[in-house]
Amino acid sequence: MSTENQISRKDFLKKAGLTVAGVAVTGSLLSACSPGTTASADTSSAPEWPFTYTKIDPAVAEERAYKAYHEQGGWGVGVAEGFFGVLADEVGYPYNQIPTEMFINASSGYQLGSLCGSLGVAAACIGAVCEADDAKKLIMKLNNWYKDAELPIYQPDGPLKTTVAESILCEVSVGKYKEAEGVDHGDPKRKNRCAGVAADCTRKAVELLNEHFA
Repeated sequence: MSTENQISRKDFLKKAGLTVAGVAVTGSLLSACSPGTTASADTSSAPEWPFTYTKIDPAVAEERAYKAYHEQGGWGVGVAEGFFGVLADEVGYPYNQIPTEMFINASSGYQLGSLCGSLGVAAACIGAVCEADDAKKLIMKLNNWYKDAELPIYQPDGPLKTTVAESILCEVSVGKYKEAEGVDHGDPKRKNRCAGVAADCTRKAVELLNEHFA
């Protein structure tokens, strides 16, 4: 290859490199200036924990949790939608990076009638926005409230019997309700009751967080 051809090839590569760099820079600027884009939201790295909490309207949270229970599959995803889903809509990143479907498995006491899925996911929500020691205190308050409260409080689809679980276990909580109401597990009233409990737990967790960060 002649010296002239070598120089031409080098010039071509140099110019091509500059062109690619220019396109990359231009693309970044356009992306940063696009409507709906938050310049400070760096999604290329993991967000700092705990996430910054923004006050949620408890009424909005409970309504969304109730609907998600029925539409998406149970306690866990109901609470997740009422918390992470609302924050994803109102705040965006990093909450919009959390797929609420990952909490569908928190139903029926995590399939064994153990810890109520509403409490388990509410604990995850609290843990996402609080330092560990603060989270433990708030989760303890939530659990104690659950044991002593007459649930469900939220009953948008008609009156239901209320019961006091005196336990944080799904099997005990649901069992007491079914006995009091005289229904089996597949009854629509039982489903509305548990959707209401998911809504109640979401609201209570939000109220605790709103107070904590006030």
